[in-house]
Amino acid sequence: MFKGVIEGFYGRDWQRAERLMVFDWMAEAGMNGYIYGPKDDVHIRARWRTPYDASQLQSLADLKSAAEARGLHFLMALAPSLDIIYSSPSDRAALAARLEQALSIGVADIVLLFDDIPSVLPEADRPHFTSFAAAQADVANAVFAQVAPHGGSVLFCPTEYCGRMAGGDPRQSPYLQTLGSALDPKIEVMWTGPEIVSPEIDADGLRHVASVLRRKPLIWDNFHANDYDIRRIYAGPLSGRDPAILDLVSGWFTNPNNEAEANFVAVRSTGDFLNHRAADLTAILAAWAPRFRLAYGSDQTLPPEAIRLLSDLFWQPFAQGPESAEMLALAGQMLQQPRPDTTAPAWRDGLARIRGFKARINQLFTLMTEIENRALFHTFHRYLWEAQEEIGHLIVYLDWLNERPAPDATFPDEGRIHNFYRRGFGVGIQELLKRDPTGRYHHG
Repeated sequence: MFKGVIEGFYGRDWQRAERLMVFDWMAEAGMNGYIYGPKDDVHIRARWRTPYDASQLQSLADLKSAAEARGLHFLMALAPSLDIIYSSPSDRAALAARLEQALSIGVADIVLLFDDIPSVLPEADRPHFTSFAAAQADVANAVFAQVAPHGGSVLFCPTEYCGRMAGGDPRQSPYLQTLGSALDPKIEVMWTGPEIVSPEIDADGLRHVASVLRRKPLIWDNFHANDYDIRRIYAGPLSGRDPAILDLVSGWFTNPNNEAEANFVAVRSTGDFLNHRAADLTAILAAWAPRFRLAYGSDQTLPPEAIRLLSDLFWQPFAQGPESAEMLALAGQMLQQPRPDTTAPAWRDGLARIRGFKARINQLFTLMTEIENRALFHTFHRYLWEAQEEIGHLIVYLDWLNERPAPDATFPDEGRIHNFYRRGFGVGIQELLKRDPTGRYHHG
């Protein structure tokens, strides 16, 4: 059973040193597989017909050796899905040549990607195949036939790779039904859960997809991915996955943050879940601490509470960190009235607590500027800058309320800084499309 990381995101790919760093984390987390599949490598997707040159191929061979030295299987992705003509002899030959190139450096485990494309069978293929799924299955089976004699395997990412894309019930999807019957039984099929980024992956959903695929699905987990929203980053632990589902899958790969340095908690918490069915965040953060060594010429690192705050501020895609959530709820309570009673004990206590939280964020921001690991600093710098600025804006507003302004007073007044919020084209659009608390648009 593969347990590992797929470098499969959109955006700038990791550099060699970053990959080796992640390999070390994976080995420590008890993982055993790495998929090389960055969309930034044009030979995987946009120019899949073009072979690697000798230098590029040697770099991949070296990367494979580095992974194997750490006990990791090295898998390579190939995504001919943008423009392949499934029945074209020349395209089949180009695909076979790419596979031979992988085999030449000892890579026999192939990840065949047909994700994020229109579900349309090319017109040239319609006399040859009954459906889009049948064409893909035929190609996947040919790939497996080529690598299997070398002890290789094929992992297949379908075009319908989550429950929503399959119409809500995978069992009713003609596409998945065809794949289940037509794919070689030894080909593994990847699945992200009910959504592309799934808050939860439950047992019933996995049983349903297994019944139509006629095999256990292999999870491609986008829980910590941030390529769909580069304004966010995730340093909190994996959640929303019941350990009981591990008996219902054939493997598990996490597709994490674009920023390699941000992925320590993602890798370790996923590894702990897969191997021990639970993650100890305190232990994970303690293991992360050496990377926060201060540049003072000593062995001093950021205090444990500062590292925990960093994780809390950038927690998960569907939840705030526990402490951040508590502070936001407190501020919400304080702002329930347009002119709150700022003499009330609850108000006084709330203001003091939020000021204290701001001071801790400010201290974390300063300490991060002083760590030796500049890559780690730059990974979180702009996100911490935003957190520091926004809580500063909140405090300024609470302080204004605390001054008990006149009933007709507005904020900010002429004596205050007006540039509290972002400017630019994107903000201009957001100002046109006003949203209610549910996220729905209104205008007029």
